[in-house]
Formats: sequence, structure tokens, C-alpha cells
Amino acid sequence: MNTNYDTGKAVSLSSFETLSTPVLSDAMDELGIACTIPGLTAQRFHQPTVAGFAMTAKFVVAERDESAYRFGGGVGRPLEKVLQEMARGDMVVMDLGGTQTASSWGGLASRLASMKGVKGTVVNGTCRDVAEIRGIGYPVWAVGAFPRRSRNEFAFGSMRQEVVIGGVVISPGDVVVADASGVVCVPRGRAGEVLKLAMQIQETEWELLSQIERGDVVNWDQV
Repeated sequence: MNTNYDTGKAVSLSSFETLSTPVLSDAMDELGIACTIPGLTAQRFHQPTVAGFAMTAKFVVAERDESAYRFGGGVGRPLEKVLQEMARGDMVVMDLGGTQTASSWGGLASRLASMKGVKGTVVNGTCRDVAEIRGIGYPVWAVGAFPRRSRNEFAFGSMRQEVVIGGVVISPGDVVVADASGVVCVPRGRAGEVLKLAMQIQETEWELLSQIERGDVVNWDQV
């Protein structure tokens, strides 16, 4: 596990990666935890489940901030701070207010993240270099794709602070799980509880699937 975060108890990311986001969402619904993040889609085809500890960053609107300037494309100065801090086991969570006209994450960032062992990136905004991201095989979730860089419109705001995306509060060290269906955030203090219930729900669904495959559904209460 990533030792950057004290979760109170050891959290097995590999255990979360055996579960889908729908199963985890069902478990959190049962527990009254509203942590399914809307509006984000996987930028790779056939994206398997990945889980990591949230490393949060927030960018703020700042038109043509001189401190953010760097010629041409490449990695913007606001993003540079995130790339320097991210570490193995992290899930980078970047909040740009859901912008659809400025992309903070792209191919170069994905290459560096992959080399560092970062589990994936979740962007409340657009990303770019999608073909390169898919070629690398690095997991990215975003509101969409857009080729324009972000540093004309955004500057660095904060890092390792609580962010709110789609009404969901994400704190540093929370377990962020994402797959082809979307993204969920498991509060770190309830990770064990959520994992246990989600595994029970998954076992129930496997039993129902077995019944369906036999052509003999005997208990719809298991759905």
C-alpha cells in the first residue's frame, strides 16, 4: 500500500481491484454513503478496474497567469507540482471544475505517471493526447477530450486538500476505484466495511448468474 496515507488499517488495493464500480456503488448505497462520482468516463477501451489512494489537486481559474506560462505544449507549470509529488499507489484526482475547454492532463504526464507506478488519473475536466494515452495503456478518467492546454485558463490552487466533484467529497488517502463503468470514492475510514459488504454482494450476484446460466432462476430476491 501507499505509505503516504495513514488509513488507520492496512487497505488492500488489490482486493478492491477484484470488484467492479457497480458492485462497490451498490455496497455504498446500502451503507448510505453517496460516493459515486458522476460525469467521468474512461478514456481507454476495455478499461479494467484499478484502485489507488487519492492524491488530490485543485486548479483555479486564472486567466493567463504569468507563473503558469511555458512556451508551446508539453507539461504546464501548474501540473508540474502534481507530477513531482505523485507516487506509487496514488490515484491522481484533479479538480478543474468540470471544464470542457481546457485540458490539464495528456500523454507526457501519463508516461511519467506510468513510470512512477501511479494507478491512474481522474480529471474533473478534459484530457488530451487520447491516442497516446491509449497507446501507453495508462488509465485516465475525464469529462471528455479537448486538445487545448489548460494553463491559459487555470493556475495551481492546492494539493492534498479535500475536493468536491459532482457532490462527492474526496479526501487525500480515500480509496478511488475506477473502471469502464465510472469512478467511485470509498472514504478511507470505511474502506474495510465497504469492501466486506461489496464482496458479499458480488458472491450473491455470482450465485444469481449461475442460476441464469442453468436456466433456473429460483430467487429474484438475490438480485
